[in-house]
Amino acid sequence: MTNHALSERAGSESYLETVAAELRALGHEVVFFSTRPGAMADRLRDQQYDVRTEVADVPTDVDVIHGQHLDTVGLVRTRLPRTPLVFVTHSWVISLEDPLAELGAGAFVALNDLTQRRLAAHEATRGREVLRLTQPVTVSFADGARIPVGPTARRAVAVSRRMRYVPARLAAACAAAGIEFDWLGGAGRESADAREEMRTCDIVFAVGRTALEAMALGRAVFVVDDTSQGGWIGTATHRGLEADGFTGFGAAGPPEPLGAALTAYDAGLGQEARSLAVQHHAAQHHAAALVALYLRVADAPAAATPAPGLELLAAERFELEARAVRAEWRAAQESRRVAELETELARLTQRRNQLRRQRDRARRALDGKRRIAAD
Repeated sequence: MTNHALSERAGSESYLETVAAELRALGHEVVFFSTRPGAMADRLRDQQYDVRTEVADVPTDVDVIHGQHLDTVGLVRTRLPRTPLVFVTHSWVISLEDPLAELGAGAFVALNDLTQRRLAAHEATRGREVLRLTQPVTVSFADGARIPVGPTARRAVAVSRRMRYVPARLAAACAAAGIEFDWLGGAGRESADAREEMRTCDIVFAVGRTALEAMALGRAVFVVDDTSQGGWIGTATHRGLEADGFTGFGAAGPPEPLGAALTAYDAGLGQEARSLAVQHHAAQHHAAALVALYLRVADAPAAATPAPGLELLAAERFELEARAVRAEWRAAQESRRVAELETELARLTQRRNQLRRQRDRARRALDGKRRIAAD
């Protein structure tokens, strides 16, 4: 299993951790590879997984590559050019998650409707299977010990490292409703595994896999981010929210004001969310579907023709995109600052001229008094 990074427990990393546990339960051996290790790599090693960070150390006797992210898959292809590859796409907006025909994937996996449509339109998937699976989450019989959410919401938490603006609005809406609010991912508020903090809250504000993990914990989940608002996850809304990856991008019409939305809280939302996670997202079923797909591509050796340095070009493109966007924002901030300084300079210049005129009038008046006195 490959990933761009194994540093923090983010979306694709938590997905691999979840699936690997179920593959192991089915008797399969999993090896992880990433050139950007960190806390997540350490976490996997603590679970007795084999984690490699140098491509020369990747074993050559693996049966299938479960590939995520172009740069890492491209690097593995220099070591395993003929091994069957299944390419998995989580996002439609990250360039590293778009496939390349040169990597020779035997099949593809889409984890929401948006990525399925993108993969189906991609030239790299021509003549290849595109399997649509739902995002998986850990489901255990022992989860019956979980604490249900309260009949009245008392505690809420927003979980995201990318939120910037909506936490303030969430905090205000919660305060007005008498709900204690916290934000994991904000300044000084990190967590190695946010599920620990979510267990003690009635409401979880999140998107993506975080929202799904909160569902599995039986929390009342409200899909919201800086750029979207999908609302409460329940039986009536699940299909639409799952289709866009629990982002809220597919929501129709203007979003409901947060204060009004919170009044719809009901303890039943927690049980509904849990039931939906069990019915549609159990990692056991996801892993079984993956194994069946691995077997379907096992007898079709890859026809990979990756150009030398492909993995480096993919990584550099990804980093260049990020640098370009950051530079654009910095330039906009500097332009705004220059405009503010120019406005301030104009104000100060106007004030200086006023003071000069006052000074000149005062001097003329003083000179007039002196002449009168001299006379």
